[in-house]
Amino acid sequence: MKSHSLPLALCSLLLASFLAGDSLTIEYYSPDNIKRFADFLYDQEDFQRAAAEYQRYLFAVETLPTNTDSTLFRIGQCLRRNNDFAKALEYFQNVIDSHSYQEMAYQAHYQVALCYFLMEQYEQSSAYLEILLPDTTQPGNDVQQLRALNMIRIKQWDEAFLTLSTIQPRDETTTDLMKFACAGQNLPHKSKTIAGIYSTIIPGLGKVYCKRTVDGIQSLFSTTILGWQAYDGFHDDGVSSLKGWIFGTIGGLFYLGNIYGSVVAAEIYNEEHEEKLLSTIKVYINVHFD
Repeated sequence: MKSHSLPLALCSLLLASFLAGDSLTIEYYSPDNIKRFADFLYDQEDFQRAAAEYQRYLFAVETLPTNTDSTLFRIGQCLRRNNDFAKALEYFQNVIDSHSYQEMAYQAHYQVALCYFLMEQYEQSSAYLEILLPDTTQPGNDVQQLRALNMIRIKQWDEAFLTLSTIQPRDETTTDLMKFACAGQNLPHKSKTIAGIYSTIIPGLGKVYCKRTVDGIQSLFSTTILGWQAYDGFHDDGVSSLKGWIFGTIGGLFYLGNIYGSVVAAEIYNEEHEEKLLSTIKVYINVHFD
């Protein structure tokens, strides 16, 4: 029994020694392995740690590697996807300033525009996209889509639809955005002028026109009661009637307020429908433009 256990123990010892020796040859902190780990973290969507590992990779090499721009670009992507837009802009701008690789600079410009868009700075985003458009006769779908999204967010529905209609062939995202732009073009709309005129003719009618029936009825009732009290006062005591002047003044203010309120109701009606659509679009953006 002992004669069999000795060779077994010897084999186990040799195997352990071999594994220990092999592990010592792996350079876990070499630049290449650091980058592999950073890539792994990025694939796992652990963007904060991935950004730190990419930065560590650049510090670990003695001289800047040939893939410096792509690494800086990836750090910018990590920061953007971690919602650190201001810091991401710095890295993308470094890639743009290097001018070492035209396609990388093109993508960095797009990422800058995307950061500004996600920061709700739509004019700055549009300005960066305009830099890209003269450089190519056929801008990518992503550029045109982001360009249209800027228009959508500032309610330029017609311009957005026209921009999206130039994309050929149309992918699913383009089709979805065209539906949003079309919905914006056909939003329910109430005219402030018409609402004001209606309430001038019949108090409260402008609010009914704006789908605020209860408010309209209240305006009609209040203005009618105050007007009747003023009429009653003047009818009994003539132009010197204190009751007539008091209720007449209050009634006049209510009447003017009813007209102004109808104009505001039309504006609120339009804004509510716009904001409802924009909220739906924002949810879509958060899912598809992370």
